[in-house]
Amino acid sequence: MPDTAEPLSPLDRVLWSDMQPQPAPGQLPLLAHYTSIGTLERISQTGEIWFSNPLYMNDVDELRYGMNLGLHAVRSHAGLREACPPDHYNALLDAFDLLYTTFDNDSAFDVYVFSCSEHDEEIGDDGLLSMWRGYGGDGNGVAIVFDMAPLVAAGTPLLVRQVQYLSYEASEAWMDAKLQQFSLQLQRVGGPVASMKDAAAALFERIKLFALFTKHRGFHEEREWRIVYLRELDRDGLFTQQLHYAIGGRGIEPRLRFTTGAFAAEAARKPLLESMVQRIILGPVLATPLALRSVQRMLELYQPAWADRVARSSTPYRAQRP
Repeated sequence: MPDTAEPLSPLDRVLWSDMQPQPAPGQLPLLAHYTSIGTLERISQTGEIWFSNPLYMNDVDELRYGMNLGLHAVRSHAGLREACPPDHYNALLDAFDLLYTTFDNDSAFDVYVFSCSEHDEEIGDDGLLSMWRGYGGDGNGVAIVFDMAPLVAAGTPLLVRQVQYLSYEASEAWMDAKLQQFSLQLQRVGGPVASMKDAAAALFERIKLFALFTKHRGFHEEREWRIVYLRELDRDGLFTQQLHYAIGGRGIEPRLRFTTGAFAAEAARKPLLESMVQRIILGPVLATPLALRSVQRMLELYQPAWADRVARSSTPYRAQRP
């Protein structure tokens, strides 16, 4: 993604004109992470939030679909082939294929995502039924409501964006239209064969961000926002010590164990997890008076400031039967 402090090149303007900008701290809504009670315990004990690699996520379309769509579209797009002489076109494809191969074999290993749902204050502590079913332990989990604005204000290398929901046909149409715009601009700017490497890099970066922040429209009820870590954007190595792993039901997989301790103690506006957690909502099955007092006791041991932020969902809930 181009540095917004620098003037955009003609190709970058075409590629990024429709990309939503990083929201300002005051524009970011509260975000709820639906998860298990065990995960809440781990977060309160360690002060860590585990980001997942999208290649290991439940939805097989996470990242991989968008990247493969882009690869096939670039290789077959007639407008791109007609936009430049054969030697330029071949250099562009070779450079793009190399970037894709490098990403697939190496860089994608250190892409990490933390997914949240936009918290609707009108719905309040009841939360979203689809999220309780899909991610909140079938009603037996919790929703941790975060104010992520401090992450944006601190100038971290993390990307924070709202997910765009598209059908497969709409994703294919977007890719075709974007390549057509790119092809026309590439034809206008021209340049030597060597410049095709930079053109391919710009195109690859845009397709990667499209893949990371786009999801099938069938998931639209999730109202998802993603906080994304790309190792290549962490030029100062702020989070390299947080690169880790986890062993679970799917075996071993890479993780980013994010902690605000990664920020220098003297850093201005240092985000603190204690203040970022605004509310902890018990799921509609878990939300008994006894469970509420038990969760508060757990938090009194590990994160005392959170103990009075616990609420209960009042949604009538019928748990799914196996």
